[in-house]
Amino acid sequence: MDHLDDLAHAPAPRRQQPFTLYAAGDRVYARNVDQKVIDLGELRQEGRGWCFRLDGNQEHGSGFFTAEEALREIGRKLHFLWLDGQFTAVADARDGGALNLDGAPEVQILLDELKPGERMVDATV
Repeated sequence: MDHLDDLAHAPAPRRQQPFTLYAAGDRVYARNVDQKVIDLGELRQEGRGWCFRLDGNQEHGSGFFTAEEALREIGRKLHFLWLDGQFTAVADARDGGALNLDGAPEVQILLDELKPGERMVDATV
């Protein structure tokens, strides 16, 4: 039998937001639930591997065997507040009509809106 006191102290459910990351034209793009697409930075094949460098926070990595592997690593490095701020600050990459993501490598990610103990201000911006 559950005690009411136990329920009062249960952690609040975490809210998560889905995003899709894409590799296209030596760039990495992100799409949010509103279907806005933004350019996050460079993602290209270098030698036998893939490397990336994000424009907004200079996160980087190299030596990935596939574009999808690099996208998964990018997804692990992203914080919701930072990415949400990018969607606010950066224009839709589809403006102008030249961007085509059909068939581009993609990875789906879920980001916690606020992790336990995380402040409402993201210092990594």
